[in-house]
Amino acid sequence: MKVRAAIAAAVLAVTLTIPANALAYRTWFEFARQSNIASTLTMVWQYGTGYNGTQTWRAGSGVSTDACWIGHGWLPTGYYDLWGHWDNFSGKIAGRVFYLQNKPCWNGTWRTELFVHSEETAGQGQYCPTAGDDPYCWEGVYDYQSNGCIKVSRAGYPSDLRLVHELHDQQLALRPGRLSQRRSLSPGKGETAARGRRFASPLESGLLRPPSRWAPRAGR
Repeated sequence: MKVRAAIAAAVLAVTLTIPANALAYRTWFEFARQSNIASTLTMVWQYGTGYNGTQTWRAGSGVSTDACWIGHGWLPTGYYDLWGHWDNFSGKIAGRVFYLQNKPCWNGTWRTELFVHSEETAGQGQYCPTAGDDPYCWEGVYDYQSNGCIKVSRAGYPSDLRLVHELHDQQLALRPGRLSQRRSLSPGKGETAARGRRFASPLESGLLRPPSRWAPRAGR
């Protein structure tokens, strides 16, 4: 799904916390493709040198198997570093949202503005006003399809989305040291605010700084 809302300004408050005894644990996603509605998303966390924990969920991506088709194709396989996490994102995609690194497909075309998300409201609920396909309502297996983002199920209790969210927060709480950046976003006229947090990636060279008008169009 595409997020058309533009965010007018971002006020960044950066807090650096580095205990004397430790480095931050690494957490990332890996994506393996089988089909647009039945692929595999794995969360990997490193809790020591040479020691990784993993958890896997069914996931979907795209409506085409052309990984270079922006806005339609499933995403390239491989690892995805986590660039941001929101609990209550509000836009064309909503609720619990994970912002992923950019990644090139086989011919060098960059896939950008990528997210792991599902179909729920900003308040993490369901809004199903019609008998058709509602964007904030998980109706069935074809909701795994996307404009290119990775989607997990919102069905059941606990849902896969909740399990991804809770496992991420558990790993975050266990990190003995972290570089955190809290972002307060103020919407302009006709724009949508999103409140969230991000944690600097071990793969980044310094802080990730979004464009001055940060408007992710999900699944490019």
